[in-house]
Amino acid sequence: MNEINGDIASVRVGQSAGRLIGPRAYNLIFSGLIFAGLSVMSLGFYLVKMPGFETWITVYVHPYMICSFVGIIAGIILMNVAVKRQAVVRSLIGFALFVGAFGATLSLLALVYDMEVINSALFATAVITVVFGALGVAFPRVFQRIVGVLSVSLLALLVVQMVTMFMGMDQTWLDIAVVVVFCGFIGYDMHAATSVAPTVPNAVFMACNLFLDIVNVFTRLVRILGDDR
Repeated sequence: MNEINGDIASVRVGQSAGRLIGPRAYNLIFSGLIFAGLSVMSLGFYLVKMPGFETWITVYVHPYMICSFVGIIAGIILMNVAVKRQAVVRSLIGFALFVGAFGATLSLLALVYDMEVINSALFATAVITVVFGALGVAFPRVFQRIVGVLSVSLLALLVVQMVTMFMGMDQTWLDIAVVVVFCGFIGYDMHAATSVAPTVPNAVFMACNLFLDIVNVFTRLVRILGDDR
């Protein structure tokens, strides 16, 4: 289940003209959406642990996954359209659909791994996000220079993962390598978020970018920590 999110590429936003807001409001919206996304994800883990959910999901797993997938795609489409037209309401609706559906998918990790593992991964992900987000703001040129290397490295790692998966080989080192790559993406996307025009749709889209980076780090850390126990 944690493999669902590992191959999703971050969406990108241009310098579309829209109603500008102040830097403080932009940063508040951006950080607030990230926090909201992580809160939805965390809530989903605890809801999955409710009595009877495991029995219910074994019966309705296919409709559950289909609805989640449709929600993710619909959210991405809405945000893409919204950022091009700088439509505030549609961008927020798209983000809500995307995060809600993504959270529903990620929550199934709680059926495979203990909450102790999930909580440890959440804490480690939060630390990584703060550290590399700060580095991205402090040293933007470094991350601008390495973003091409990061993209090629991620593609290569995904190809290697597919091969080793069919061969039944241990993939712990691959998970560690993917975490390292997405640490770089966190720094780059944090810098990128400060470089676009300060509008609400841009803040929403850049929050989506960073959220995907965070999710990729988190799911790989869950695998690493879970396999060690």
